[in-house]
Amino acid sequence: MSSLLDALSMLRRFRGYLAGAGGISDMINALRWSVWYAVKWWEEAKAAGKVDAPVARALYRSLLHHGYVDEEGDVVKRPRTPGTPRGPYAQEWLALHRSFDAIFRKVLEGDSEAARILFEAMQAQGWYKLWRDDFLKAAGFRGRRIFEPRMRGGHNAVDIYAEYAPELYAGYEADEASVEALLEAAPNVVVGDCPGSGICVFKAATACELADSLAKLAVEEVLLFNALQWMEDPVGELACIKRAAPKAVFYVGQPVVETMPGFLAINAAAGALRVFSRDEVEGLLEAVGLKRRRLLLREIPFYASVWA
Repeated sequence: MSSLLDALSMLRRFRGYLAGAGGISDMINALRWSVWYAVKWWEEAKAAGKVDAPVARALYRSLLHHGYVDEEGDVVKRPRTPGTPRGPYAQEWLALHRSFDAIFRKVLEGDSEAARILFEAMQAQGWYKLWRDDFLKAAGFRGRRIFEPRMRGGHNAVDIYAEYAPELYAGYEADEASVEALLEAAPNVVVGDCPGSGICVFKAATACELADSLAKLAVEEVLLFNALQWMEDPVGELACIKRAAPKAVFYVGQPVVETMPGFLAINAAAGALRVFSRDEVEGLLEAVGLKRRRLLLREIPFYASVWA
């Protein structure tokens, strides 16, 4: 039932994404590749004795939910090889999985740098941008005074600033390389402080470290796009953001256990700390006093909702 409801929502609200994927059937076909590769990677992880690696744990949890492996990790259902998708962005999605497949053995051995580089390149791909942009439009994103935890290279900041021309786009990043990448991509970026307008990047590990500064910025919108799994303490950090921006609307676009096992693995290999189910995502948001205002997608191709 949820798949049917998500399909109807996609047809109503995510037409740009569907057009780029080649239509809903081609999109579903492309997503099947994520399952096909996930089963392949899981078997390789088992054969290598690496089932405790972060990428393998992410694979196991999603494949168990979908019924492809049992609790012992044995494959009990094997997906058929999907056809090659026709849509250009569906082909990009498939190419992403093929690229990760090429480095998977290195990832199992602990090479996170190769996966991080792939994840960075992924954020500039057309399918990823359409996924984000259609989500924001469907969610009624206004783009005025925005806060984004963990900017991860600033791709969202650069694109959203160009599209919406907000008064303020603030965020934080602990990684110096990510800050430098943002400085190269956008003009007039302020690092380490914020005058209250333009693009500001705080150097911090969590939002709680800059709660006092954030409280002065009158943030209206919090963007949580593919973000929660990167937080060391999601509940603590969300609580700090909520206290600093009590009237803000939270826009949540999140991959979850219920869909895209291959994509979850790519996130885990690149350094994501957790894998969440849909119920767990909603539980995190409810724990800090937020209430769901709109549910756009339950699980296909990702979980999407608006909270305040």
